[in-house]
Amino acid sequence: MKELPLSIFFIFLLNFQLSAQERSPTYRVLVFPTVFKMDSAISINQAMDYSNQGLFQTTENLGIAKQGYHYWFKIDLAEAISKNNIQDSIYFYPYGVEKGNLFIVRNSRLTPLVFNIMGENDLKRTNLESPFYISISKNELINGSKLYLVTHYLRATPDLSNKTFSISSPEAHQLFSGYISHNSFKSQVLAFFFLGVAAVLMVFNLILFFNMKERQYIYYGLFLLFQLIYYSRISPLLAVNFGYGHYHFFFWLTSISQILINTFYMLFIRHFLDFPKYLPKFDRIVKGIVILLASLIVLVSVLIYHDPYNAFQANLMNWQRYFMATFAFVGVAYLWKVYQGKLVYFVIAGTLIFTTGALLTMFLLDLDYMITGSAIESTIFALGLSYKIKVISQEKREAESEAFQTRLGALRAQINPHFIFNSLSSIQHLISSEQKVPALKYLAKFSKFVRQVLENSLDVHVSLEKEIELLKVYLDLESLRFEHAFTYEVILPEDSNICYEEVPMLIIQPFVENAIKHGLLAKKSEDKKLTIRFFDKGDYILCEVEDNGIGREAAEKMKGTNYRPSRGMGLTYERLQLETKWSTKEDLIVFEDLEQGTKVTIKIPKQ
Repeated sequence: MKELPLSIFFIFLLNFQLSAQERSPTYRVLVFPTVFKMDSAISINQAMDYSNQGLFQTTENLGIAKQGYHYWFKIDLAEAISKNNIQDSIYFYPYGVEKGNLFIVRNSRLTPLVFNIMGENDLKRTNLESPFYISISKNELINGSKLYLVTHYLRATPDLSNKTFSISSPEAHQLFSGYISHNSFKSQVLAFFFLGVAAVLMVFNLILFFNMKERQYIYYGLFLLFQLIYYSRISPLLAVNFGYGHYHFFFWLTSISQILINTFYMLFIRHFLDFPKYLPKFDRIVKGIVILLASLIVLVSVLIYHDPYNAFQANLMNWQRYFMATFAFVGVAYLWKVYQGKLVYFVIAGTLIFTTGALLTMFLLDLDYMITGSAIESTIFALGLSYKIKVISQEKREAESEAFQTRLGALRAQINPHFIFNSLSSIQHLISSEQKVPALKYLAKFSKFVRQVLENSLDVHVSLEKEIELLKVYLDLESLRFEHAFTYEVILPEDSNICYEEVPMLIIQPFVENAIKHGLLAKKSEDKKLTIRFFDKGDYILCEVEDNGIGREAAEKMKGTNYRPSRGMGLTYERLQLETKWSTKEDLIVFEDLEQGTKVTIKIPKQ
């Protein structure tokens, strides 16, 4: 059942396309005019005299239209009206005429109808691919079958060879006004396909911009938006969303959209490849071109406002296209040569495809090439943006890892200096009191402890076996220092490979030091024992440091005004927090008051 709606859609699409192919030819009847070209203005009566003299010729080899010339077209409809049995009136479609006059007979006089797609005129419009038309009664035709049309080409200079106009009957116009030609159908499908791609990418870039606050995403979104505005010319159904009903405004919008496409593309590439950082000299050139394009937008806007048919404005647009195409190819070659990094390949591929499509459109006058190039280019840059996000994320992780390792090293290096000073003081005391054997024994263990710490100074993590070995040396030093005032025991689970797991170095030492200093040494009885247990808990190692000292409450009461809190405990918590996903201290370290003494439970993440 899920396939049924999709099948219906494709059947409808196929029928629509077939209708476009089969019915379009009967919708409009092509008529081939004759033409007379003048470099100055003449009246309709003069034009008719020239026609009677046989000076009007076929358009077969007329060639490219020239600016400054007046083209008079004589359109004889007698054969077309007869073959298609048109009775009362016709619909005339002056395709390719921007500004001119169509002469008919009205009230027994030759009357000009004004053609001016940029302003007030007698043309009417539909949502067809060639939307301009005019309805003419048969009795308004000159000599019963002829029309005279005069136009001069101010902006566009199309190829007038084999120039045609078209007519249709009112019935055909009404019946087939919703149909389009096969070529136009393909173009509109392509335009709406690009609309879908552009809409998805614009939303994607907008989300990225608000999340990452990087201007490259908003620039690319605007690049897509103005592409969409420019391509909307293909379909009135799409163009109506951008002011198509006001053609002067729509012409201005689509004109500056061409410049804005290049502007935002340049800004996007500038930030995408980070020119200010990697290519500062080239970046200054890019910024200069962006300023030039912004100035061109202002100039073109002023020219269109005063005269939308301004030939200088049309030439400016062509110069801009040639310049940007040249810069695109030169820039691609330069980036290929000097830019380091894989991101440049996305820019090179996207730019070459987009520029090639634009040039094909410019020379072949078919917007399909540019839309196709834009769709491929958009796909390439979507992949490029995804790749850059991946690279940025990877670089961020590496930077965080380096900072993490640096921070761990700094925290690990902050061994309580009092331990070193006290150890040296103990050695000094033993030597001064001539206790040579204990002094040598103490010095040997102290040097072993320092040597092991220094040997592992470049390693943030060590195996649990080494950590326990280092911890035992430390406990032996403390035991010697306090004349064997306490005993200790380290317990590991049997039949476990826990000893090979890596843990942060000296992660247990601050808890052991705290238990000795505040729990055991303050106890008056001789039974002073420290027990250290390790358990394998899958993702982490659970360590218990248990003493049978005086307990936390009694230790708190014994603290004097000269009490200095242990920095080691706080630093160890920081180290554990950096190593693990647990966010609170209670998740990492748990203190438990026992009947005799205290038990501290520490969760140590496995590496």
